[in-house]
Amino acid sequence: MKKRYKKHAVITSQVYDELSSGFHRHPQLKQIDMLIDSKIFSQHTLSSKERSVYAGLITCLGKGEASCIATAKEFSYIVVTDDSSARRECLKMNIPFTGTIGILKASVIENAIHATNANEILKKMIKAGFYSPVKNIDNITH
Repeated sequence: MKKRYKKHAVITSQVYDELSSGFHRHPQLKQIDMLIDSKIFSQHTLSSKERSVYAGLITCLGKGEASCIATAKEFSYIVVTDDSSARRECLKMNIPFTGTIGILKASVIENAIHATNANEILKKMIKAGFYSPVKNIDNITH
């Protein structure tokens, strides 16, 4: 993660708020603070232009997804989401997106992590309730 995203990943304040509300139940989410403090992720506050796009999206999306799309639109970023509604909005607005599986796949292809590790991560996520269209990263990296 550090190698792949250092100084390229942006997290909106709305996403941070959503993640921090889960710190008690999912302590591993606290790693986001380390990523921000070490400047691997930068935290972003919406501009007035972004807030205008956000206001139009908040009626059909969560705050985190809406803020990410608004920021991506302004800066030509890639949205990272597994939310199908957010992906549909990205398609409508011609904003590129990826998700958990895409990140795991790219990380394996770029040798940032070994496929065995990616499969273990995916297995743990599925066990915790994550819906995945694939059960094994090896099946999509060749």
